[in-house]
Amino acid sequence: MRMAELSRLSGVPTGTIKYYLREGLLPSGQATAPNQAEYGQAQLDRLALIRALREAAALPIATIGRVLAAMDAYQENTQADYLSIAIRALSEPLTIPEHDVERYARAEVQVAELLDILGWDVDPDSAGRDDLVRALVGIHKFVPGLITDPEQLLPYGRAVRSLADVEIPESYDPATDRAAVLHFSVLGTVLFEPVLLALRKLAHVDRIRHTSAWSRRR
Repeated sequence: MRMAELSRLSGVPTGTIKYYLREGLLPSGQATAPNQAEYGQAQLDRLALIRALREAAALPIATIGRVLAAMDAYQENTQADYLSIAIRALSEPLTIPEHDVERYARAEVQVAELLDILGWDVDPDSAGRDDLVRALVGIHKFVPGLITDPEQLLPYGRAVRSLADVEIPESYDPATDRAAVLHFSVLGTVLFEPVLLALRKLAHVDRIRHTSAWSRRR
């Protein structure tokens, strides 16, 4: 198909498609003549992914570029851990400000102890691990004393592990369709996490309304 048809089917303006091509976000089409090319399903799929990351997840172009580069680099690696790749690409690298070195060190120790207690097999450079360190640093900074022992986080760890067991069945095999699995890993991460947060908020409201103190007020 020509670019006009690609634009019509994808819902992405031609000017935006040309920008994605220049930035390397979209694979080039098959050249048919000077300044002309044919495009196919690969470009349609990539545009759908970019739209989801831009419009639904509101990710900046720089982050999208990092995600797509990771996808392209690892798509042919049959041993790749696709979910780890997706999470790493979606996360900002961990940087430690000089004035917060002690807080980060404390948080890193707590995270290491928590993962050891849970018995989880995760890499030392896991982006999820870095995200947890950052979150604990914020807690230590603004709500000192809230988390003093990593065992306080055990209920959360066990709860989300039960979710992981539901989301990733024992039969999961990323080698069956590597491109599709990585595509799902990226979208599943950025689009479904808000669902979990929203459900937690609703659960808090319901929980409060089932406490004895609330019942006495009614």
